[in-house]
Amino acid sequence: MSGMERITGTASQRDIVRLYAEHVSAPKAQFFKDLGIAFVQGERHGIYLKALEGLRKGQPPLELIDCRTSGGVFNLGHRHPAMIQAMKDGIDAGLDIGDHHAISEQRALLAKKLAGLMPPGITKTAFCVGGGEAIDLSIKLARGITKRKRIVSAEGAYHGVTGLALAAGDARFKDPFGWRPPDFLNVPFGSAGAMEATIDDSVAAVILETIPATGGILIAPGGYFRRVRELCDEAGALLIADEVQAGLGRTGKLWGIHGGVHENERVIPDIIVLAKGMSAGYYPLATCSYKPFIEKVFEQDPFVHISTTGGSELGCYVCGKMLDIVSEPRFLDHVKEAGARLGDGLVAFKDEAPSIVVDARGRGLMWGLEFVNDRYGHGFTLKMIENGVFADYCGNRESTVKLMPPLVTTLDEVDLIMGRLNAAFGALPRPK
Repeated sequence: MSGMERITGTASQRDIVRLYAEHVSAPKAQFFKDLGIAFVQGERHGIYLKALEGLRKGQPPLELIDCRTSGGVFNLGHRHPAMIQAMKDGIDAGLDIGDHHAISEQRALLAKKLAGLMPPGITKTAFCVGGGEAIDLSIKLARGITKRKRIVSAEGAYHGVTGLALAAGDARFKDPFGWRPPDFLNVPFGSAGAMEATIDDSVAAVILETIPATGGILIAPGGYFRRVRELCDEAGALLIADEVQAGLGRTGKLWGIHGGVHENERVIPDIIVLAKGMSAGYYPLATCSYKPFIEKVFEQDPFVHISTTGGSELGCYVCGKMLDIVSEPRFLDHVKEAGARLGDGLVAFKDEAPSIVVDARGRGLMWGLEFVNDRYGHGFTLKMIENGVFADYCGNRESTVKLMPPLVTTLDEVDLIMGRLNAAFGALPRPK
């Protein structure tokens, strides 16, 4: 439009990468350059995003299907019309961040909506800015209500990069900062025996991702979460479900721990943490929802935990519209159908080349393709991007590539994704 300031594409891709290196992160820019994928995001719409230019000089702008979705931030794709309209309506209605020292209509309404969607008994919600902050709060609540300190989590876990969330995660993220606080223990994910040997009356909480994404899109054995719930009950510990990536319909069920990982298991944790997709791709928002008895932590001082910009009124309004969409049974049925088609295609890779593919596993539209080593994980990431699929390998299991397309991906678009993945897979070297 004439008279409008240009916002994207203000410089060449090369110049923007240089500016990024100079003023944001030189190591990150160099990493992308070394891998051959130093592109700059440009226009995006639906399941697609475009780079400003091609990967190589003289190539047309790279067009990608977004199968990364920033870990589920873009569950509804890019520029979903209902989310854009909600943003506009909220701003026109005068909504802004709001003051966290005043009663908020939008927080109250969103918390009520969440209470109606959560597994039974989880009726309270505290608001945060991002997932790390919400995980921190969940651990604070567990320690505050139990008066215990020990926190049990899984090896290879990722719960965020803030203090307590970082402590509960894998060594890869905390060791560079000398962050090994006491009372945080990691045990193998999916091992009920390891939990039985670890959970006792000194444990405040067990925190688990229902499907560890950074850890490799791992699927726990049937009965695992039920057994962990029993052990927590016996020891008087809390169970915290990190549903940041596996929640909000990603598995074809609204919650991974409540029938999403295993259809017939309806495990009810004490706390559920949400983030990423809660933003609807537009306004940062995270939540820590919990059972009412935990609220006792705040009785002496209701301001003992605050978040100035957490739960902005504008963000809450937009999030409510997102929840209306993803909680619809027809929407969730579509996720299961599309996920089954994607999964069938990925399993076929293992059948075709068992010498390089170890496993294909997932639920709904959350899948991992595990190769025999990290080199294939890195190589397939590059080949996917070269063939028009934006996805990457898991940070704590680099042999595994994770695929998380938008939940609005149609069946025809799943076929298009598989066509591009087939081309990328065909370009991988085979052992002689």
